[in-house]
Amino acid sequence: MGLTSSSGKNRASDDAPQSYIQELRPKKASTLPEDASARRLVDALVKNGVSTFFGVPGGPICPFFEAVRLDSRATLVESRHESHAAFSAVAFARATGEVPAVVVTAGPGITNAVTGIASAHLERVPMLVIAGDVAWSSHGGRLAQDSGPEGIDMERLLAPITRAQIRIARARSAVSQGLASLRAATDPNRPGPALLVLPIDEGMRAAPEVEFDAQEPISSSPVSSDAVARTARWLYEAARPLIVVGAGCRGHAPAVARLAEALQVPCITTPRAKGIVSERHPYSLRNGGMAASMWARYYTALGADVTLALGTDLDDTSMGPTPYVSETGRLIHVDLDAAVFNRNVPTALGVLCNVGAFARELEVYASRRGLKNPNGAALVRETRALSAFDIADFESDPSDPIAPHRVIGELQQAAAPGTRFVTDIGEHMLFALHYLTALSPDDFHIQLNLGSMGSGIAGATGLALADPQRPVICVCGDGGMQMSGMEVLTSIKERLPIVYAVFNDARYNMVFHGMTQIFGDSEAYETPLVDFEGWAQSMGLAAATVHGPGHIPELLRRFQRERRPALLDIRIDRDVRIRGGGRVEALQHMSMLASAASGRAR
Repeated sequence: MGLTSSSGKNRASDDAPQSYIQELRPKKASTLPEDASARRLVDALVKNGVSTFFGVPGGPICPFFEAVRLDSRATLVESRHESHAAFSAVAFARATGEVPAVVVTAGPGITNAVTGIASAHLERVPMLVIAGDVAWSSHGGRLAQDSGPEGIDMERLLAPITRAQIRIARARSAVSQGLASLRAATDPNRPGPALLVLPIDEGMRAAPEVEFDAQEPISSSPVSSDAVARTARWLYEAARPLIVVGAGCRGHAPAVARLAEALQVPCITTPRAKGIVSERHPYSLRNGGMAASMWARYYTALGADVTLALGTDLDDTSMGPTPYVSETGRLIHVDLDAAVFNRNVPTALGVLCNVGAFARELEVYASRRGLKNPNGAALVRETRALSAFDIADFESDPSDPIAPHRVIGELQQAAAPGTRFVTDIGEHMLFALHYLTALSPDDFHIQLNLGSMGSGIAGATGLALADPQRPVICVCGDGGMQMSGMEVLTSIKERLPIVYAVFNDARYNMVFHGMTQIFGDSEAYETPLVDFEGWAQSMGLAAATVHGPGHIPELLRRFQRERRPALLDIRIDRDVRIRGGGRVEALQHMSMLASAASGRAR
């Protein structure tokens, strides 16, 4: 990625006529000077691809918000909460490939944003976090919301979850430090959020126009030819081979799909990678881990003797009831983070490199030498002869009240072409993972590594903003909507085509079932039954309540034709579960791994 400043050679206005410049950037009245560092910084970021800003305004960050308002090329998305701004930005980044910025004020602005920033960190999504601060360094006194070293020290607070922490100490260096933050966030070897602190006094001060040469992109680790050759040979010779596709394969979907075909090896995606390989691909066994498909469970129950894991940390939600390699098998683990090797599963071969580059080189190597596994095609046919689903005829289940798996079936059947699904965190997530069929990486979205309620509700906003022509269905629960529901105001303001499908069961259902499973009984964890139809209509959303089966298709089609936010208040049967695919099973699986490892150590 090349980086340029406000006077870089590739700016749009260099050779444009003055009339075009004025049309591109119409004048807006403001007391913020044209040479203020906040304006220089916004200009430089926009020219380097950061043009969408999610955030909540506040005093110490006001110069930057004003600079965004004054730049006609910049888009401001006002969220209702700072963490939700980050959740939205993650979904936007994944859907567009662009780097977003999350803009927050000092004090509670930055502390409110921590959960969303942590989610972006764990999802490895590049993002700029631009935070304001009070003028403590130049003022010298005690000021409310002081977020520097003598206050809450936001740099230390966010150090574990950001790639860099850079404070603009002088207005003249705002652009250079902003571009340095962007470079840190987009490092292909370690992408993620980077913190840039802009104190209010430095944001208001004048900054010179400085030219920077475009910087060469940081290169990722090279692919080892020896590792490619060993991997190809091991998979070719395996009796029961397997490819596990993780979220680190985003952006490399075609290469991974071609790899499975070239090797003739069945593949399973982790929950976060659902759809990276089409679930109708001839070698797909759908997703493993939490809410795993029955195909993935059948195959892994018999053991895989050689497994290639691409771009996954193999945590409890990624594996759950589907151990990806047998006790005597060999794991080839490819990732950009060496810390994941040998953590949860013994690694026979750890490969530190870009997973897309590895997949491409492995495909070429295997194809040229004809290294197709002789068993793979038959193993896939044998496994896929069985049903992939816990309830084989889930789409026609006549139960009343409506069963949650029937809800997923009706939503997918009636959804307009091109609809994308995003799920929040809760029991409904398990049904979405298990029963939805994702055909492409953009069909299904989840922020599961932190697993924060509200991430899907806010993520729906970012997803819809990425392409407002494509409808979005947000599968969420009543608990998440109670916690984060006011984010729908952003979708109303932006007139985004989102339908919120609320699984309304009047309790924290995943918690209730999990606690009951562990301890034999549980607190009810109930709430009064919320009338989400009435709540939504009070804010101007189209809404309807669903009790029994068969009603969702007509309502969904009508809402999607109207192309504006809408809500379905779906009164589900809260006692229906997916067998053995929840969070408790995932934790128990990891506990058993830990016990086994402890036993081997003794």
